[in-house]
Amino acid sequence: MKRTLALLSLPLALLLWAAPAGAATDYKLESAFAELSSAQAGEHADMTIGFEVAEEGNQPLGFTRDVHIALPPGVIGNPQNLPFCTQAQFDTGYLDNQCPQDAQVGVSVVRLAGTINKTMTEPVYNLSPPGGEVVARLGFYAEIYPILIDIRVDPVDYSLIASVEGAPSTAELLSTTTTLWGVPAAEEHDPLRLTPEEAYEQKLPPGGREAGAPEAPFLSNPTDCGRSREVRITATSYEAPFEPSTLSTPFPQIGGCEKLDFAPLFSAVPTNPEAAAPTGLDATLTIPQSEAPKGRSTSTLKGAVVTLPEGMAINPAAGDGLGSCSAAQVGFGTAAPPACPDAAKIGSVEIEVPALARTLKGAVYQRTPEEGKLFRFWLVSDEQGVRLKLPAEIQANPLTGQLTTVFAGIPALGGNPQVPVSELRLHVFGGPRAPLATPARCGTYQTHYEFAPWSGKAAAVGEAPMQITAGCGKGGFSPRLQAGTTDSTGGGYSPFTMTLTRADGEANPLTLALHLPQGLLAKLAGVPLCPEAAAATGQCPQASQVGRLAAASGVGGAPLWIPQPGKAPTAAYLAGPYRGAPYSIVAVVPAQAGPFDLGTVVNRSGIYVDPDTATATIRTDPLPQILQGVPIAYRALNVVVDRPDFTLNPTDCDPKQIAATLTAVDGQVATPEAGYQATDCAKLPYAPRLKLAFGGSTKRTGNPAVRAVLTQRPGQANTAAATVLLPGSQFIDNSHISNPCTRVQFAADACPKGSVLGTARAVTPLLDEPLRGNVYFRSNGGERELPDIVADLRGPIRVVLVGFVDSVNGRVRTRFLSVPDAPVTRFEMSLFGGKRGLIENSEPLCRDPRRAKIRLVGQNGRVKSTNRAIATSCGKKKR
Repeated sequence: MKRTLALLSLPLALLLWAAPAGAATDYKLESAFAELSSAQAGEHADMTIGFEVAEEGNQPLGFTRDVHIALPPGVIGNPQNLPFCTQAQFDTGYLDNQCPQDAQVGVSVVRLAGTINKTMTEPVYNLSPPGGEVVARLGFYAEIYPILIDIRVDPVDYSLIASVEGAPSTAELLSTTTTLWGVPAAEEHDPLRLTPEEAYEQKLPPGGREAGAPEAPFLSNPTDCGRSREVRITATSYEAPFEPSTLSTPFPQIGGCEKLDFAPLFSAVPTNPEAAAPTGLDATLTIPQSEAPKGRSTSTLKGAVVTLPEGMAINPAAGDGLGSCSAAQVGFGTAAPPACPDAAKIGSVEIEVPALARTLKGAVYQRTPEEGKLFRFWLVSDEQGVRLKLPAEIQANPLTGQLTTVFAGIPALGGNPQVPVSELRLHVFGGPRAPLATPARCGTYQTHYEFAPWSGKAAAVGEAPMQITAGCGKGGFSPRLQAGTTDSTGGGYSPFTMTLTRADGEANPLTLALHLPQGLLAKLAGVPLCPEAAAATGQCPQASQVGRLAAASGVGGAPLWIPQPGKAPTAAYLAGPYRGAPYSIVAVVPAQAGPFDLGTVVNRSGIYVDPDTATATIRTDPLPQILQGVPIAYRALNVVVDRPDFTLNPTDCDPKQIAATLTAVDGQVATPEAGYQATDCAKLPYAPRLKLAFGGSTKRTGNPAVRAVLTQRPGQANTAAATVLLPGSQFIDNSHISNPCTRVQFAADACPKGSVLGTARAVTPLLDEPLRGNVYFRSNGGERELPDIVADLRGPIRVVLVGFVDSVNGRVRTRFLSVPDAPVTRFEMSLFGGKRGLIENSEPLCRDPRRAKIRLVGQNGRVKSTNRAIATSCGKKKR
């Protein structure tokens, strides 16, 4: 990238031959210097670099083999501005070389010992570079010996290194001083435009010689005035090739940076102008370069900050299959060639560097994330002798997702390489898994930029507009629901699945409530609950797991599904009370995709049970909308509850609905439904047994206690309704209906003591413990003549059973018409007798057997009717 050759300070005239006087191990550089004809920043000044080797008696202490001159960062050369001498023209010989006069870019003064023993001034030519790692080549003849100076770009600090390698093995070099001209065609260099013959005879052209080409800059001073620089020269001898001698000499202090121009232009355009869609990005940075030979070069770019408009954010879909490139793989800070995997490539880059013959082309790779630094990339190129590995950071606002890209450069350099760039074109790939998502609405958006120059002047600040012009009609909120058990056999256990989907471009969901139909239940018994402390972090034990989740996120036609193969699995755990719900679900989703790990999302949902119907509603906490700066555009949410013998189908096969209530971030509400129907309910047996007993007083006007026990074996249809018609000898004792509980009191759990008629107990295989509670006489608001009998059953959940009491043909009837579709192996109800007894004998109980008409209806429609004798205490001895 820096063909920029301020290179040749190579005083390498070093080649000539003769035998050294000293020992091989005594070879070393004795002195060095570096000078500029002007220290003004950006000036096209002449640069002179020279060095001497140690000598004794006018003889060097070794034969010079290699010389490497490392120029400081910011010293720039542009051989493309000048004519070239081809290698074939140069190789024609010392006196016969055919290099054009206007390819001369300076002179080299070489002092040799031995048989030559003289000082020579030789023209230095701009040669055609051979390619590979050599970005430029200079050449001259020292007497009859051709000297090639190859210019390379240091892959670490992007400075220039000028090298002479393999000088003639008998050369007796004492010193060399090379001057490269800032503007080779300038008039002041006319006296030193030498032909090969003039150089051989060491005669200057009388009156000088004009250049054969127009004036154009070749060298430029650095554009940073804030640092000290040095030139480092390393030389080795043939006698001790592994014992290099190195000298550093100060480089003139650069000043006058405030005089430099810097007026960059910038544009950023999405590859897809559609709203709420995946997109790439085409960004172009243009920095007009001053090429006036009498002027100063434009300041180089030190740093760049580009903030995309709010609403343009990272698209989660980009993580699917994306790889990453580590610092070791790219070879950052080393000379190693980059070896980033293709899976990490997210874009391409083209860079126009005036010093290079062709556009420098490269790629953009996703960098391997680090803690707190997830979204980063490399600009990489490895051609034309430039091994570019430029890091960049993307900062995602954790609240809005707005993206800011920072090109801070290389820490060791304090900024970006000090290389003139006239244009940089960055292309981020588009397509279904493009790394960016456009704003949700059409309109004009502004990209803010700040470009800081190395000159130290104020950064160039501006706004670059972009247009979103398609897909403007997106919006609304109409999510779709699919839900049900995989095996719908009535009364059987089966995994449950639910999938919610949202169309691309619709509003994002914020909360979700799933309403299950009656009879679709879960067997909570035997499932250890996730401890409360663990539920907060999602570190629940595996024994508490009841299912798993999958989610799709992103815009476009290829959203990202989590979990991805090989990544951490998701899980759903059963936990205890939460936000007023008796149970809860802890959903744990490790947000891992491609090279990214955004942490673990833990969302908790309360399981609310309607006490009147025993139907469940699962209500989530607000769904996360942004995660470490990445907006979560929910496209699908899939839940699978597959714990064995956990989800239980109804025993009622009537068509039902599984419904959801979703609230969007913008307040819209949607209520999608999915049809659900159990099957084969009619095949279920139904054989419950209900026993009744009167206890206590058997006399006329006595108030006996009443006990009812319903039992049923597993594997049957559940009871839907129960009707008990007492014998005509029993009636309601109105004098004991003194203070029924009102609905308001019942709702407030504040029923008066006098409204309590007895107790009830229900045993179900779905819970680890029975439900227990009082039985109340509760007002029904005048809907019926008598108050209702209400069993308020409590335990892990609450269930309220309501019995309607009335009189049919003079007989007391109690009907429980809305029994939840849930398995109950034993239900007991005990009503007080005596002064608190509701039932009164109209004649002695022991005179004749008493029978009750009982009608039990199963959820599958089967009916069991009996005329069952009521047990009494008649004939039993009193204790």
